[in-house]
Amino acid sequence: MKYKDPVQVLRDAITSATGAQTVRVIQEGSLPDTWPMPLVHVYVTQSQDLDFERITSVVVDVYAKTPTGPGVVGAEALADQVTDVLSARPVVGASGWVDTVDVSSRLGVRAAYGVVEVVGLSVEVTQRPTD
Repeated sequence: MKYKDPVQVLRDAITSATGAQTVRVIQEGSLPDTWPMPLVHVYVTQSQDLDFERITSVVVDVYAKTPTGPGVVGAEALADQVTDVLSARPVVGASGWVDTVDVSSRLGVRAAYGVVEVVGLSVEVTQRPTD
């Protein structure tokens, strides 16, 4: 059975809807104040194959500069946009689609480094094989 790469599907969908850059891996040793902002880090923590589907646990960390005034989008507002994107059924990106994405947990805004803040989302991706 073949499955689409859920990280790539989510990255495609998030970038398309929000315009934020996404990455699978953050460069080792780099500091958040050197990253392009906003930045969405998407990665898998575990995956489980069931009889007719795969469930993948994915973490989505949303980084942005701390808002300094009206009209400036911080991590909280961008996380809201990402959550809206992931609530679609199915979630579709340039590389394919997954059946459902459930945001199972959301952490509040916390300081990441300097003027960079982060909101973490834990999501469960359910998908059926493509063939």
